[in-house]
Amino acid sequence: MPTDYETGKAALPPGLGRRALLRSVFALAAAFAATGHAPYGQWNVYRKRNLLILTSRSDALTFPLGERVAKVLAEHLPESRARVSRAPNTKRVASLISTRQLDVAVLSRHDAAMLLAGRAPFDDYGPVPLRAIAALGGYLLICRDDFSSLHAYLLAKTLIENRDELGDDISSLDPENSSAVSIVPTHPGARACFQGRPPPED
Repeated sequence: MPTDYETGKAALPPGLGRRALLRSVFALAAAFAATGHAPYGQWNVYRKRNLLILTSRSDALTFPLGERVAKVLAEHLPESRARVSRAPNTKRVASLISTRQLDVAVLSRHDAAMLLAGRAPFDDYGPVPLRAIAALGGYLLICRDDFSSLHAYLLAKTLIENRDELGDDISSLDPENSSAVSIVPTHPGARACFQGRPPPED
C-alpha cells in the first residue's frame, strides 16, 4: 500500500473508506479461520517444506555466504528447497535456533562458540547444543544436535561435491580440518560424510 509521505500514514485507494477497509481485513481474517489456514500456520508449513539458511543483518558477511550455500543446495539438492533468510541481528538468530523455530544458520566461529557455551551476548538463549555441518572460512554452517543425521550428511555431501561454486575463499569445508579448528563439534552426520563413511539411516 502506498504511503503518504507528508503524514507518514498509509494512503487509501480512491473510493475505499476506513470502514470498507476494516470490513475487508476482517473478511480476510474470517476466511483464514474458516479454512484453517492461519498466517502462522502457513509460516510453519513453509518452514517445514523449505530449508531456510538463517543469516544476520548485523553480520553482513553471513548473507552472501548463506546465499551461496542456499543456491548450491537448491540446485544440486532440490529436495531441500533451500532458501536464504535474514534475521535483524545475531541475537534473533540465537532465539530462532534455540527455540527450534529454524534449524540451520550461518554464524561466525566466535558467535557459534558463544551460543554453544551460553555466554554473552547469548546468555539469554544458551547454552545451545550446536553442531557444525560445514566450515565456511571464518564462519560455520550450524544446526542443533537434534538435526537429522541423514540431512546433515546430505547437506555436507552436496556442498563438498560443489565446493567450487561456494567461492575461492572456502578452502576446507570440514570443520575439523580447516585452518581455524572449530570449538563447535561437528555434527555426526556431517562427520560421516567428511570421513567417507556411508550415510546414516536416521
